[in-house]
Amino acid sequence: MAQSGRKTITIEAPIMITSNKIAVWMDEDWMHNFFDFVASNKFKLSGLQHMHHKIKLTFATAKECTMFGLKYDKTKIF
Repeated sequence: MAQSGRKTITIEAPIMITSNKIAVWMDEDWMHNFFDFVASNKFKLSGLQHMHHKIKLTFATAKECTMFGLKYDKTKIF
């Protein structure tokens, strides 16, 4: 999922961007589970960008991004 050396990763998420560019979460439980997963694994996000049906995550280091990709791939709660 994540390539070594990259600090950003884009993942599918239940989010929608309205016509006036406001992000709306379509599944609030997914959002809470996702951010609990990020916090419990102590990933350091330096940025988050909402996109239509996706979110783009920026990490402090490329190693963090790679580790997130590997752990997220194994997780079935989302």
